[in-house]
Amino acid sequence: MKLRILLGIGLLAGQLAGCSNHTLYLVRHAEKASQPASDPPLTAEGEVRAQVLADTLLEKNIKHIYSTNTTRTRATAVPLAEKLGLTIAPYGTDTLWEVAKHLRKLHGGNALIVGHSNTLLPLLDQLPVTHRKKTIPDSDYDNLFVVTVRKRFLRPPLIRLQEGTFGEIAE
Repeated sequence: MKLRILLGIGLLAGQLAGCSNHTLYLVRHAEKASQPASDPPLTAEGEVRAQVLADTLLEKNIKHIYSTNTTRTRATAVPLAEKLGLTIAPYGTDTLWEVAKHLRKLHGGNALIVGHSNTLLPLLDQLPVTHRKKTIPDSDYDNLFVVTVRKRFLRPPLIRLQEGTFGEIAE
């Protein structure tokens, strides 16, 4: 009988150890140039903002970095990736529900996700979390959406959102 109880406690402890918390930091790419229209790079202001983002998240246990496959989103993620020695994994915007499912199940650290004004809010909807913003204007580059995912034993994860900003206000 004691052996069964000990085995049960051991199994439960193993399952509970699999329950963990992680945080997702979602941002829009930094300020972009107007040309070329199809895939513009960051402006000088955008490069500064990307550095500020890296400094902001440097001590946040980031172990995963995701970006859409555009020059401006990758360039926004590069300073942090270089400081942490991480690679930037691409994600597609055509299947945000799959991206959200993957992000909810992350293990081993937090993540930075860099997207666009028209993809971040739909991605938040897929996580799912309720957000105050209904749109992100083209001139708005300083939003920082912080999503905490608390995994719970035998229950769906508890997902919370904090909306904030980083760096100087975009003008």
